[in-house]
Amino acid sequence: MTGAFIDFPLTYKSGHAPGGLSNHEQAVAILTKGRALVAAGHPGAAIIYSANEGQTDDLADAYGHGRYKAGIAGANQAQVMATLETLLGEDDWTDLQLKMRIAPITTIPIHSDPLEIVESDLARIRAYLEEGWAVLGWQNQDCHAPDHPYAIGGGVASTMRADVKQAIQGGLRQLASDFPS
Repeated sequence: MTGAFIDFPLTYKSGHAPGGLSNHEQAVAILTKGRALVAAGHPGAAIIYSANEGQTDDLADAYGHGRYKAGIAGANQAQVMATLETLLGEDDWTDLQLKMRIAPITTIPIHSDPLEIVESDLARIRAYLEEGWAVLGWQNQDCHAPDHPYAIGGGVASTMRADVKQAIQGGLRQLASDFPS
């Protein structure tokens, strides 16, 4: 099966988004879509995620050692990812362990060059797609502009350099073009 990059809107609960989904509801929506994609024949599904460098390293280590859980913690999207990891350990979702993954985009580098680590993250996502995985391109109510369609780089990462933001959004748009759903 050919990989697919799928735009995946999730509206989060906030003061300016009545009717948005809670962290738990967002995690369930991600897992439900992941299960449907696996049932449709994809070997796995992943959701893009705005990560700090430590989280990116922890996810690579976990998946590289056959673990489905990296111990994500933090605010905003991290709360959704923490809930997703917790749910993967519960009976209703264990069938998705290692078939539903988090695909980090490092928006808060600690030791690496910001542009180099983003290019590495995008290459990792491309590899998933080349292996036939479906990748969910997380979108939320803050994704309005055509040059910023994905929910990567907001919140605490909103002070990123312009060239890094452009590389992230441009790279994700390119993946969506190269691997249409």
